[in-house]
Amino acid sequence: MADRETRPLDTAALHVFVTIAESSSLTDAAGRLGVSQSAISQSLKQIESHIGVALVIRRTTPIKLTPAGEVLKKNANGILGDLRRLNATVREAARKGVVKCRVGLVTSCSEVFGSKLIASLKDQAESLTLKSGLTPPLIEAFLSREIDILISEDPLTGVEGLERFKVFRDPMVVVSSPALLGDGPASLSALAERASMIKYSRASNIGTYSEVILRRMRIQANVRYETDDTHTLMNFVRDGHGWAMLSTLCLAQAFYHLDRVQVLELDRSKHARAIYLIARKDELGSIPKQILEAVQSLFFENICPQLIGNVPWMTSTIFAPDGGAIDN
Repeated sequence: MADRETRPLDTAALHVFVTIAESSSLTDAAGRLGVSQSAISQSLKQIESHIGVALVIRRTTPIKLTPAGEVLKKNANGILGDLRRLNATVREAARKGVVKCRVGLVTSCSEVFGSKLIASLKDQAESLTLKSGLTPPLIEAFLSREIDILISEDPLTGVEGLERFKVFRDPMVVVSSPALLGDGPASLSALAERASMIKYSRASNIGTYSEVILRRMRIQANVRYETDDTHTLMNFVRDGHGWAMLSTLCLAQAFYHLDRVQVLELDRSKHARAIYLIARKDELGSIPKQILEAVQSLFFENICPQLIGNVPWMTSTIFAPDGGAIDN
């Protein structure tokens, strides 16, 4: 008896029983299912033996159910209906890519196109949640499965089982107030000698990368202020307190400042961080590529033209990602 109570009927048995219950005879049920009458009779005996009660009153035409059989039929219809709806939902999800997805974006990406990304993917994702912040805590959240997709400058090359896509190239630039530049040709070395630098702190990857660039260019900067906030950094530059190095994506966070600052090309745009989209292989189907396409569309069709319109020396070629999927 304990075994009967712990082993539920499978869906195939439920389907056979409902067909029997809705037929005029076992012969009729056998015809509906495309099997022999003896096979139907055997299936009914197995179902009754499994449950331990009689479900059909024998030697009656049409078929008549016992009270237990009526209860089983009623509930079996509900279960089979739920399963049919579940199958349809799963097939629709596979067709549309409808899933719940948690995306982690570095703050610059989140501010520049986060809300537009949600709007553009409303038909592909049943629920799209965005988490923004600095790269290190986002990586920790991704590795602990608190987020499903990571968009940042770190490709996590040492982690296996991931698919990685290069989204776009994010060149570094220099910003300064016009008053600090003087009348002659703009020179970073001259600017660094005459004015202080406002820098992202080492808590951010872009702050560390700025130091690497300065060493490569052999520029000795007088760092007077540090911040992790782009808007604070741009406020200091706008008010003439010094110059700063930041990426074009960070620059897009503060379009409202561009009429009061000068944007200088840094070493012919040689120095850039790549923005990557990273997801776990075979877990989200086509969703990572759909998000990749949405982000690239938002950047190249919306953000990129605004940057070029505000900074005349910029061209779209400096943002090209140089390929699609990598390390798959």
